[in-house]
Amino acid sequence: MKTYRVGLLVDGYEQPGWMHEMVDWLIHSQDFVMSAVLVMTAAGVTKGPRLGMRALFGTLSRLEARMLPLKQRQMLADCRDLRQSLPASTPVLPLEPGEPDAGAQEAVEALGLDLVITLGASLATRAQMTGWARLGVWQLSYSDIAVSTSRYAGFWEVYQREDHTTVKLWRVGPEADQDELLDQRSFNTEVFWLKNQARAFSLGNFMVYDALQALARARQAVATPEMQIMSGPRRGDPAEWDSASYIARQAWLISDLIVRRIMKRNVRWRIGMFPSSRQQAVVSEAMVLQPPKGRFFADPFVYTHDKKPYIFFEDYDFTSRKGTISVATYSDGAFRLLGTALNLPYHLSFPYIFEHEGVTYMVPETCGNRSIELWKCTEFPLKWELDVTLMTNISAVDTIIFKHGEYWWLLTNIDRTDGQSHCDELFAFFSDSPRSTEWTPHACNPIVRNPMRARNAGIVVSPSGEVIRCAQYQGFCHYGKGVSLNRIEELTPSTYVETDGEIHYASFLRKRHASMHHWHHQGGHTVFDFAYME
Repeated sequence: MKTYRVGLLVDGYEQPGWMHEMVDWLIHSQDFVMSAVLVMTAAGVTKGPRLGMRALFGTLSRLEARMLPLKQRQMLADCRDLRQSLPASTPVLPLEPGEPDAGAQEAVEALGLDLVITLGASLATRAQMTGWARLGVWQLSYSDIAVSTSRYAGFWEVYQREDHTTVKLWRVGPEADQDELLDQRSFNTEVFWLKNQARAFSLGNFMVYDALQALARARQAVATPEMQIMSGPRRGDPAEWDSASYIARQAWLISDLIVRRIMKRNVRWRIGMFPSSRQQAVVSEAMVLQPPKGRFFADPFVYTHDKKPYIFFEDYDFTSRKGTISVATYSDGAFRLLGTALNLPYHLSFPYIFEHEGVTYMVPETCGNRSIELWKCTEFPLKWELDVTLMTNISAVDTIIFKHGEYWWLLTNIDRTDGQSHCDELFAFFSDSPRSTEWTPHACNPIVRNPMRARNAGIVVSPSGEVIRCAQYQGFCHYGKGVSLNRIEELTPSTYVETDGEIHYASFLRKRHASMHHWHHQGGHTVFDFAYME
């Protein structure tokens, strides 16, 4: 039974695809009914951007739109009448901005709404929105832009080369200083403005979905989650010169990428290992496993067998653009490549290894097959067979499975936008067996909602049960900027508490584009990967 009546507040009938997605989600929700659309028309409102500014940003938008995949183009540019997406019985109420009108207020209040969600620009005044819904009005904000608009969402972060772009969900208060921050999330800033904007709108929709689902579970107002407030100075709308400067910056970036391609310069990953878990030992004690020309080695996991360290890792071939899982061992002061452990028609990486009931298992990344697969070792270390497919029809990477408390836990990075990014959210599932095909989602999924620490980069589980989850940190146009080691303090089906560790960068390399994005310790050995421009 649907228990919440939701209204949408928009600034016109013609709206882009991301708003139609919100309408579709509400229509098909089990807990919410799409009760009304409030249309606040722009008549009499202060005019928009100046003609010169509209021309420059219009040209910029047309150029960048050509580089967007179809789904993102539809999100931004596929403007159509919102009434086409509504059931015929859904009321559509036209309103005008300004001072509260008694008749209009009564008409809105008569709808009996539990919640109003503002999409896009908010032309309504705070006084007008008072009393519209039992649980108030929710509003998304992008880029900390000083005016209430989504027109330039994602622009400033690309312009200023910021590592992350932040979206916030507010409950609107009677005054600005009484707004309540319900949720705040970020993603890794994209290279181009419109792509960054599409990501911001997509994340905003997911934030609303998650908040609504939490509301339905709790049957009460959404509680403010614990979060690190990431607010910069309020920023106004960009001006004409900002557009011109942005184009110059992007031209420089593109020319740099072209030169690198012409000169065949790649960021090539290799593996380091040392007999310690100390970060300080990287420079002085690490032994390096160098890849041959045309390949890179990454995502290493070390597994001790017969008192010898075996390193399983992604072996990526630049020609085929596909990874396989290879194995090396280390003895007498040197690495020795043993061969390929797993080679499938789709890309493989992140070969997480664990043991259960005397059997050695591997959970490689099989996102290319839209699955999470569990492989069993039949003859160590090079012969493996598929044991069970844990999940299907899922875009997930970098999965780790471990025992903690009474359950087996599966932590993985799922891309809910289906192809845009796996770095922004971490999901947890639990089961009685690591070989189960029925995993129960954690009550707080996604349990990590911050791209600074969401994506798995390895794990360390001590004999005493202490769990250190390693996480990637990405930078602007810099994949694998660093690694953090984060302690899991509490993990139950309904709670997740993680202490953030320091982010370690690959500055010890003293080379351009120095990178590091994986860390694992087992059996007295630590392995990691690192890269730099060649």
